Amino acid sequence: MIIWDMPAVGNLAGGGQAPAGSILEDNGFLTCGVTRTSFGFGASPASSLPNQVDRMRSIIPTAALVLCLHFWSSSAGAQEPDSAPTYRFAIVAHGGPGNPFWNVAIQGMEDAAARYGVQVQWLSNSVYSIEEMASFIDDAIASDIDGLGITCPDPEAIRENVLRADEAGIPVIVLNTADPNSGTERALPSHFYVGASEFKGGQSNGRALLAAAANADVEIERAVCPIQELGHNGLEARVAGFRDVLETAGVEVDGLTISNDVEETAGLLADYFLAHPESNAIATLGPLPADAFYLYVDDLGLEPEEILHATHDTSPAIFERIADGFTVQAIDQQPYLQGYLTVALLFLNREFGLSLASDILTGPFVIDADNVEQIARLVDAGVR
Repeated sequence: MIIWDMPAVGNLAGGGQAPAGSILEDNGFLTCGVTRTSFGFGASPASSLPNQVDRMRSIIPTAALVLCLHFWSSSAGAQEPDSAPTYRFAIVAHGGPGNPFWNVAIQGMEDAAARYGVQVQWLSNSVYSIEEMASFIDDAIASDIDGLGITCPDPEAIRENVLRADEAGIPVIVLNTADPNSGTERALPSHFYVGASEFKGGQSNGRALLAAAANADVEIERAVCPIQELGHNGLEARVAGFRDVLETAGVEVDGLTISNDVEETAGLLADYFLAHPESNAIATLGPLPADAFYLYVDDLGLEPEEILHATHDTSPAIFERIADGFTVQAIDQQPYLQGYLTVALLFLNREFGLSLASDILTGPFVIDADNVEQIARLVDAGVR
C-alpha cells in the first residue's frame, strides 16, 4: 500500500461571473495501491455554489502510476463538539487519474468537499474498469458512508451493489454516465443524473463536421468514429448521435475499435485511413483518442481540414488544435460540475432532505474557435 499525504491547499471564493457559453453534460477500503490526499480548509459549510475559483491546485502527482486510487478530500478544521456533523461521501467511477477528463471531475469533487465541510473519497482504477466498481461500492457501503455517487457505464455490472446501498439507506446520485434504464422498472435506485446528453453531443459533432465541410467547399465522402471502451453505454450513445446526423446526410460512418493507448491507436488510425483513402472525417470520443489522431496527423504532415475532426471532452492539446484549425469543435460535458454538484447535492440531501425532480444536464457544451481561448485559460485553475 502506497500512501501520499498532501498538504492543505487552496480555498474557494464566491462572486464574479461564470464563463460565457451555451448549453446544447477507521479506512475500510480494499485497495491495491492507495493515494490519500488530505486538504485543510478553514471555511465553514455554505449553501451556495461558487462561481469563481480563488485558488486551485494540481491534484494528480505520480500517484497516477498506482493501479487503484483512493482520493480523500475533507474539511481540515477539527469539528467542535457542538458543531454540525461531518458527512462522509464516496464517488465510485469507471475511470480516474491518468485521463485528463477525470482530473477535472476530481477537482470539482475536492472543491465541493471544502466548500461544504464534508469528507469525500474518489474510488476507481487508474484506467477504465467496470469490474472493479462493484467491489469499490461494497467497500464504500461497509465504511458507513452517508451518500454515494456512481457512474453507470454498465448498470448490470453494479446492480446488486447499488441495491445494497439503497437497502442501507444510502442516497445515490448517478454522474457522468447515465443509467440507460432510467425511467423504466430496470432503473437503478438513484435520485437523479448529473451529466451530459451523450447522444446530443454526438449529433452536435456530426452537424459541426457537415458545416465545416460546406464552408471549405468539400464533401464528406466517408467518416469514422472509433470507440475506445466497448460496452460503455455513454460512448456508444456518442457514436449513435454522430451516426444519426452523418448517415441521414448520406455519409457512410465506419466503426473502429481502439484503446486509450495513444501510440497504439495512432497506428490503428493509420491502418484505417490507408485502407479507406476516401475517408475524410473523424469524430473521436475522448482526449486520448484525440491525442492519437493528432499523432497520426503530425506523422503524415497533414494540414488542417485535410481530415475534418471533432471530439468529445477537453485537454490542453485539444484546445491548441482547435485554435490551430485541426479540430472543428470539442463537446465538453463540464466534468468539474459533475464532481462538484454530486457532492453539493448529497450534502443538501443529508442536511435538509432536499432533492431534485429531474436530471441536471451539464452538456453538451460546444468549444470551438470562437471561445477556445477563454476556456483554455481555465485549465490551470483545474475547472476545464
